Amino acid sequence: MTAAVVLLLLSLAGLVLFFYILRRRRWAKNIDGPRSKSLILGNLLDLIAPITGRDWQIDAANRYGGVVKIKGLFNRPSLLVSDPMALHHILVKEPTIFEEWPAFTTTNSLLFGDGLVATIGEQHRKQRKMLNPVFSWKYLRGMSPTFFTIGKELEQFLHLKVAGGPQEIEMTACVTQTALEFIGQNGFGHSFGSFSGSKNPKHAFAEAVKELAATVSVMVPAAPFLPLVVRLASPRLRRRFVEIMPFALIQKLRYIVDIMAGHMEQIFLEKKQSLSQGGHGQAQQHDIMTVLLKANQDSSACDRLTDEELLGQMATLVFTATDTTSGAISRLLHLLAQHPEVQNKLVEEITAHDEEPDYDTLASLPYMDAVIRETLRVFPPIPMVFRQTTQDASIPLLHPIQGADGSPLSSVHVPKGTDIFIGILGANHHRATWGEDASEWKPERWLSPLPESVTANRSISGVYSHMMTFLAGTRACIGFSFSQMEMKVVLFCLLRSLQFSLPTDKEIGWNMGLLMTPVLRGNPESIHSHMPLQVRKRE
Repeated sequence: MTAAVVLLLLSLAGLVLFFYILRRRRWAKNIDGPRSKSLILGNLLDLIAPITGRDWQIDAANRYGGVVKIKGLFNRPSLLVSDPMALHHILVKEPTIFEEWPAFTTTNSLLFGDGLVATIGEQHRKQRKMLNPVFSWKYLRGMSPTFFTIGKELEQFLHLKVAGGPQEIEMTACVTQTALEFIGQNGFGHSFGSFSGSKNPKHAFAEAVKELAATVSVMVPAAPFLPLVVRLASPRLRRRFVEIMPFALIQKLRYIVDIMAGHMEQIFLEKKQSLSQGGHGQAQQHDIMTVLLKANQDSSACDRLTDEELLGQMATLVFTATDTTSGAISRLLHLLAQHPEVQNKLVEEITAHDEEPDYDTLASLPYMDAVIRETLRVFPPIPMVFRQTTQDASIPLLHPIQGADGSPLSSVHVPKGTDIFIGILGANHHRATWGEDASEWKPERWLSPLPESVTANRSISGVYSHMMTFLAGTRACIGFSFSQMEMKVVLFCLLRSLQFSLPTDKEIGWNMGLLMTPVLRGNPESIHSHMPLQVRKRE
């Protein structure tokens, strides 16, 4: 074959590839959106920019509507979706067509193993079926005394800190360790020694959990390449490759994952051994993992989870129950420090009740409930999640958008393989749903009837209070009730005797990432959680 023929064939192949790519991109030509700033990363850096990403997402939803065209890797068209009906269609009606982003499930599998956030299809359905009962109200009610025991430990720890007068205290460390202890004792019947200090060997585990989300968030732009890497290299080869990479963040992530995996495997083996011997102790009989292991033993062979899957659930629960909830509690404390009038109203409500109210009383405190709901709506700990279409699909819209040609669009057609960014922020700040003051933090909105635009059609709402903070459908957050219980117990225990205010010489900000993270503005180490508050005994 002559060189001219080879050149001709290569040219023809290039033309075919060019027109194929062009055709795959033409589907989005009439959907409006912001301009791309990068030929390689498109709008991805805008979407997750630490300081400006949150406002960018909210502004994009308000400017272009409930479906926004954004550019992904190599300027490939993707969609940022926040329209209520579109989200219902994606998350509830057609979840198998809009499946988890492969890069997301691959990342989670490498970090945690085959837990809920790393599986799809029938494997995910089987895991969800096994886990649903252990997060029911029945089990949560029985956990209430343990929740209060841990909440009081945090209260006493802070009292010792401020015994000699007001002190500036790094609250994210305290809150993260408390959230870890909540899931440790209630989830596994295991104490992580949260308030034992850095000399305790378990402190390394708490620190690893605390820094995981921020460390992973920095490397999000590389996530799309992970599925390819996993297919091309064996686990042993991937491990060796990671060990020799000369990047501090990569090595830190390897250390964090190793610490978490080692602790989880040890706890899992102890739980299995205890169960095989009959188990001892009341607390041990009611923690989530004991209940799950018993249910797994009693299940049919086709429904039973493997040890790898059970271990994956443990690692997943530790991360999701610790980082998301500690972020939400940190945000609550920050807001209360900014709004002392709200803090005082909460104190009035709390001090009108017993030192340790029962589960039902705690769940029915109206003002505390309003503050938590509004905080989770305006400041969701997870700002967005990801999906990808498994076949060509059409997405209906409750609120039609204006096409790039000026025509109204009541639905959007998307081809197979399209990346969908679920805009939790945009949905929770949707002005057509929540009103013109949607982006304002106003707890009082929950003490009056909500607008009809919020309550009229429950089928397009999430699993929690008409908002998308905990998502909807088969992949909604399974532990959202557990998380609410943590927040209420911490607020109840702390506010009855302690007062929180802002530091005088530091500015606290919140960075966008996989999770929203409190940081000190101007701090060179701002990717990691920092939230110092002034704490004093309440008169």
